[in-house]
Amino acid sequence: MSNQTGIVEETKKAVADNERPLGEHAPGTPFMLVALSYLAVLAAVAGVVALIMWAGN
Repeated sequence: MSNQTGIVEETKKAVADNERPLGEHAPGTPFMLVALSYLAVLAAVAGVVALIMWAGN
């Protein structure tokens, strides 16, 4: 089990590889990056809106 790379390490290797496209090297990685990016942006926007509403009271 110790010789298997984790998903974070695999993603780092796939992003750094200039010879093959990301989707070819790690097929699920592009979707994962996009999905997590959308969630991060949504959380940041929700936090800013909550801070503005809290400060307005």
